[in-house]
Amino acid sequence: MAVCTVCGNPTTKQCGKCSNAWYCRTECQRSDWKNHKKVCNYPFEIKESDGKGLGLFATRDLQIGDLVVCDDPILYFECGRTEDVLISHGKFKEAYEKLGRRKRNKILALAGATLEAALSDALLALELRSDSSSENQEWKEALGAFSRNCSSVNRDGKRIGSGLYTTISRINHSCSPNTECSYLKDKRTSKEVRAIRNIKKGEELLGDYMTDGESFLITSQRRKQLMQTWKFHCECSLCSSDHAQENDALRERVKKLYDVIPIFQAREDIQGAANAALERCNIIEKCDDMKRYLPGAYLELYNILLVAAMQKSYFGFDDALIASLVERREDYREKAYELFKRTKLMTRKDYYNKMMRQLAMLGYLAAGGSNKLMS
Repeated sequence: MAVCTVCGNPTTKQCGKCSNAWYCRTECQRSDWKNHKKVCNYPFEIKESDGKGLGLFATRDLQIGDLVVCDDPILYFECGRTEDVLISHGKFKEAYEKLGRRKRNKILALAGATLEAALSDALLALELRSDSSSENQEWKEALGAFSRNCSSVNRDGKRIGSGLYTTISRINHSCSPNTECSYLKDKRTSKEVRAIRNIKKGEELLGDYMTDGESFLITSQRRKQLMQTWKFHCECSLCSSDHAQENDALRERVKKLYDVIPIFQAREDIQGAANAALERCNIIEKCDDMKRYLPGAYLELYNILLVAAMQKSYFGFDDALIASLVERREDYREKAYELFKRTKLMTRKDYYNKMMRQLAMLGYLAAGGSNKLMS
């Protein structure tokens, strides 16, 4: 059962406008309005999701790039790994006990799993479980909630810490997500979530818990990784699809193409690299659950074609297919630019601008490439 946002008493009553906060009585709702009004107009409600506990559901149609939520961490720790916080749990206990009751209740509301299941270090779980005094039980439940729901905080492609975002944590996983999370430009630890597909009213808002390095794993590999890290067996629309085997074959092919492109480049086989990059783009274009990777694939093809253009300028280039692609190279950069821009995600904008600056620094844009950056 949910608990009151203000006092922590069990309740089944929610905000009548957004259903995203719980209150046991009118006085509690009134006292929380100053805080709650900041999020009351977000386009989602929190309710039960079959087999997954609570989840976020769209309360209106959303277009690609529409904002779902901005969230600040209720707890944040600068660390290289989340495990560093869990092992040094005295630091967590101190930070938690400095919070007011309202913020503590928000954390405890996320503590759906047992502490033993939440912690990756079995010895730590044993140590904490051995002390079962009631005065210590609350912060241990909060530590379990942090362990199962925290996420990495990254800036410029580097991890700077771990944070607990109480609203973003309610977004359930899908290997074919319709939202994506990003950091904000001027706020070091804040995050935002935006739609990366068109979403219908009533549809659940879903994110991908996998890391970039796990992007093209097949169904069995994804399920194994999610079970090891998050302790659940994935039954998302992709994993449970009748076409899962066909999708796995496409993912294996795309992964192979990703791996072989650097080999072609190391051999200075521009034709091989360009053909592989083009095939990868063609596969991703036809596969809805992989289209979020399309702008990056376009940009890498553009990079390869710029190198080919330089070779043509200095040494001549007779291959008809490559010559045709080189002539159309700006089309791929422009496609990547438009797709990245449409999402309005800072992470994607920064990735595009970083890539373009690297190309300029290496002198590749001298072959006729655009230096257009995303503002």
